[in-house]
Amino acid sequence: MFFVMIGYPNYSYAFRCGNEIVSRWDPAESVIVKCGNPFSKSWGYQNLDGKKIYVEKWFFNCGENDFIYSVSIYEGTVVSVDSVQRGKGKSKCGN
Repeated sequence: MFFVMIGYPNYSYAFRCGNEIVSRWDPAESVIVKCGNPFSKSWGYQNLDGKKIYVEKWFFNCGENDFIYSVSIYEGTVVSVDSVQRGKGKSKCGN
């Protein structure tokens, strides 16, 4: 059987941070509690359900056996989680 996936986004609704799960619609404060502080932040526009919104993006490096995740925050709530690239070095996800 042969499958071709065209245009499949590098996108998910959740990721594991230590022993916790961070998912869409979580309060931003719970992300800090579960994961600690992000190693980087950025700001920009993102499309969400057909609407252009201004988000804060938090980046978490979950280590060489996992990914670097981008968590988009809008009005204090997680609106999306994306795996950006392979993680590097020791995991910095979780407290």
